[in-house]
Amino acid sequence: MPELIAALFTLLAQAAAAVNPALLVRRRRRLRRLADHARGIAVRVPCDLRDRGLTAGRWCEGHLELPPGGAAGPVRWYAEGAPAALPAGFPPLEPVSADELSVAFRSEDGATELRLHPDEAPMVLRVLRAGA
Repeated sequence: MPELIAALFTLLAQAAAAVNPALLVRRRRRLRRLADHARGIAVRVPCDLRDRGLTAGRWCEGHLELPPGGAAGPVRWYAEGAPAALPAGFPPLEPVSADELSVAFRSEDGATELRLHPDEAPMVLRVLRAGA
């Protein structure tokens, strides 16, 4: 009987370890951002950006602030640790790679690259294209 209890405890511990709570929280936040934007609320989408003007050509983590409901205002870039946001004008971006964690987009001249989660990519691209 103690072996059965130990085996059951081990099985439960492995199942709990397989469920990554951080991924569940991130998914819930993504769904909330998508719903908020659909309701006309401005949202900040986490992403990685490399741009000659905004990041001096280096990869930086940050957020894109999308205007309420789409193209009602400018898209702004918030770099991690930076004190202020910068208005961000993006050239047309084309997809270059994708996996289950991120989608990468690049401008034709290669000066701008953007990586974000696949769930939020359609919303971000729709806003960027509407603002162009």
